[in-house]
Amino acid sequence: MSGTPQTGGNGAGGRLLAQIREGMDVEDSAGEHVGKVTFIRLGDPNALEVDLGDGSTPGEEYAGGPQEPNVEPALIRRLLMIGYIKIDDARRLRRDHHYYAVADDVAAIDADIVRLNKPASGLMTPYA
Repeated sequence: MSGTPQTGGNGAGGRLLAQIREGMDVEDSAGEHVGKVTFIRLGDPNALEVDLGDGSTPGEEYAGGPQEPNVEPALIRRLLMIGYIKIDDARRLRRDHHYYAVADDVAAIDADIVRLNKPASGLMTPYA
């Protein structure tokens, strides 16, 4: 994608989410680099019960690590229904160097940059 930025609004975040690819850079509402997209999940409005096919549920630990999305249990259904991206800020050495942005947080896609409509401090971080 290049040229004119693709913008969202009025629920268009899901359409923008479908255009995002792993490895794209992410900037927050202030234009600060947040990190790179490492995971994308398109929303499913019917995600009332989620079957991962292995008997587990999202957020449960498996093979030594959490499944996606690794957020507070009360938020899992919302993320699965709306859709989200996981962002990795490799510059950080702390556990919370990942962020989650829901489809509604995506303001625009400009070339290979995902632009968010909120600051990085307003994004969700992994569940402890």
